[in-house]
Amino acid sequence: MKKIISTIALSVLCIAGAARADKARTGHLAKDHMIRFTADTEFGIPLGNYADVNSVGGGVSVTGEYLLLEQLSGTLRIGFDAHADRTVGARSSHVNAIPILLGTKYFIGPDRQGMFGAFELGMFDLMSSVTQGTVSGSSNDVKFGMGVGLGYQQNQWHVRVNVHSQDVGNFGSAMMLTGGIGYQFAGL
Repeated sequence: MKKIISTIALSVLCIAGAARADKARTGHLAKDHMIRFTADTEFGIPLGNYADVNSVGGGVSVTGEYLLLEQLSGTLRIGFDAHADRTVGARSSHVNAIPILLGTKYFIGPDRQGMFGAFELGMFDLMSSVTQGTVSGSSNDVKFGMGVGLGYQQNQWHVRVNVHSQDVGNFGSAMMLTGGIGYQFAGL
């Protein structure tokens, strides 16, 4: 786990160094160097073992996107994902999540339009609830997670699909496939 975190931290530092080197060489980072704010919707489907205790869900998030280079941005996303109960026999359970994720977004085409790839890592506050008959219990765990995604940007609108592990320590047992639509509502 420490090696993974160290590798990711080193990658982020390399990207930041490249952005600084570009600034020194060209005098600017991006044409419209700013922070953009996006409101996103999300639909999530748990995969593998995670589907045994969690069901489909939806959520909302707010993303801040800081333009580093013409095709590269740093992102911060904070949201809430609520999931329906998964009922098996007399047992019902679900896991809601609050993701707080740092990431990068790389546009393949010019002018920050068209296809893009994304990578995110950060904390997932996982709120689990289990009910069996008249007995119920809940827990709140903060886990380190990461994910990758692809999307398409058209003016202020974008669509995307991501695969996240909400717990890197149990990588295959906390996988989610998510998709959503977002709208850029402000820029500073």
